[in-house]
Amino acid sequence: MTYTDLMPFAGSPIDFCETRRSPDELQAFMAKPAARAILFHKGQPAIDAQGKLIRIHPSELIGQNLVDPHVIFLGLEGERPIFVGNLQKNDAVTLEKDFQNLRAAGGHLSADELSMAGRAKSILDWHFQHPFCPKCAAPTNPGEGGNKRICSRETCAAEHFPRVNPVVIMLVVHEDKLLLGRGHGWPEGSMSALAGFVSPGETIEEAVAREVEEESGIKTKNHRYIASQPWPFPSQLMMGIISDAINTDIVVNKDELEDCRWFTREEVKAVFDKTGDAFLRPPRVTIANQLMKYWVEQG
Repeated sequence: MTYTDLMPFAGSPIDFCETRRSPDELQAFMAKPAARAILFHKGQPAIDAQGKLIRIHPSELIGQNLVDPHVIFLGLEGERPIFVGNLQKNDAVTLEKDFQNLRAAGGHLSADELSMAGRAKSILDWHFQHPFCPKCAAPTNPGEGGNKRICSRETCAAEHFPRVNPVVIMLVVHEDKLLLGRGHGWPEGSMSALAGFVSPGETIEEAVAREVEEESGIKTKNHRYIASQPWPFPSQLMMGIISDAINTDIVVNKDELEDCRWFTREEVKAVFDKTGDAFLRPPRVTIANQLMKYWVEQG
């Protein structure tokens, strides 16, 4: 089993063209007959009735009501330039019903289109959240086809680049049992792997140990990296870890979790086989789902 091929939102077919983003190059890419633009409105992609991203030629965006950043260049899909049109409102380009929540619709997109839409959403969200320069507070403008933002104040002219937030997500195991938690407000019965942001000055292993103990009172050791996932809700890099529990008595931090429990491998396997209902498994597009399935199969 290889996670390069299986992990949702990963395995992008796009060459990001980091060194081919001059104004002349971007114009040439946009003018190619094969060029296509996918469409977003308020962070949601336009998806057709067949479950595919709606694609149009970038020239069809001329005269449409666009919002900053109007158009971003994702890169090359083979020889095909791929752009993103950021629509301010629905108009003649597409219909309102075509824009769908990516988290909900993700299970219906192909692996390539899911990774493409995830990258687009992450970049668009970053632009939306950084309209002003953090150094001098002047407005910023997109540059290099959306690859950065540049301060508009000449005396500053600081350049700012998209960032991802590092997050550890971990399966804590003890013998043949798995520790799962439930967040506040989750659907009834839902359980998932524990997770948390990496703090400044922490290693991945230190973040795992801290987060697990904070949320459940369980101390851990033997942290093993399994896989990672780009997660655009918002822009995060989920780093999947399996750790061994040192103790087993759970002390739930009610500020962090609603519930936290041990489940046997048989119970987890039955949930994935749809022969048991000990809990509701995480959605297929999540790394939590993939890690839990991996743990079951390794038993």
